Amino acid sequence: MSEGIQTAVSKPSSKVQTIIAAGGLLAGGIAIFVFGNPYYRVFPTNRNQTYAVGLTVFSLVLALVFRRIPSLARYGTAVYALFVAAAVTVSLQTGMIRLHHSAMLPMQNLAMDKLSQFLMIVPILMSLICLGGGDAGSIFIKLGDWKRGLRFGLLWFVLFGAAGLAIQWGAMDLEALVTAVPYLLLFVFANATMEELWFRGIFLRSFEALIGRWGAVVVTAVLFGASHINATYDFPGGSIIFGVVVFILGAVGAHAMLKDDSVIGPILFHAGYDLMIIVPVINSL
Repeated sequence: MSEGIQTAVSKPSSKVQTIIAAGGLLAGGIAIFVFGNPYYRVFPTNRNQTYAVGLTVFSLVLALVFRRIPSLARYGTAVYALFVAAAVTVSLQTGMIRLHHSAMLPMQNLAMDKLSQFLMIVPILMSLICLGGGDAGSIFIKLGDWKRGLRFGLLWFVLFGAAGLAIQWGAMDLEALVTAVPYLLLFVFANATMEELWFRGIFLRSFEALIGRWGAVVVTAVLFGASHINATYDFPGGSIIFGVVVFILGAVGAHAMLKDDSVIGPILFHAGYDLMIIVPVINSL
């Protein structure tokens, strides 16, 4: 009996409600990850602390209001997840943790900068999730189907890493690459972990309850792709093509996270394609 009630509550009641919910979640995510993105300065709202704090406060108030109104309570968890994502942008803009400095080698500097970002994202994210009534398992920090996750993640990590080496093989300084390996691994795993939690882990369960599994996959993938369109990588085909590729990678990662009920596979998968991107960067340093 309880299973039937749970299914009825979590299943979207109509296509119209699903579309409206998806549009609202997408709009909220765009406000955070595109207009509020602290990694570039394209819009006046990027790296704007007033905008970031205002968006964070608004998201929190909205989540609290939704949770208190019975007819809107089912949206409260998803809106709270948007609040957590917005709060992370505020944390990043404070720059309160800086482990890198100019005396370091370039790859060391990149790795320490990424570790600094990790330390400004993950503890804040975890603390706010717990304060909101969640736990590590609610954002996929658990074993789940870890064997399938390991098979999937390790396969793609090796394939992407091999592709990165193959692309740069003729121009590669092998001695420099070997020296950079520890920092390279620190960079890709710090970035993969924080982005998997920030872009997917905090959203997928609550989004799935409102717009279905594939709706959650598509919306989070769109946000992931859109947030990377203005990234500074020199990608063949330009920024739009890069955004589309990142959308596809995000969709694969989101599907794997939901299927395995764990972040293990997606982190390895993500670290793999970051590895393919960062190996050419090492060559240019």
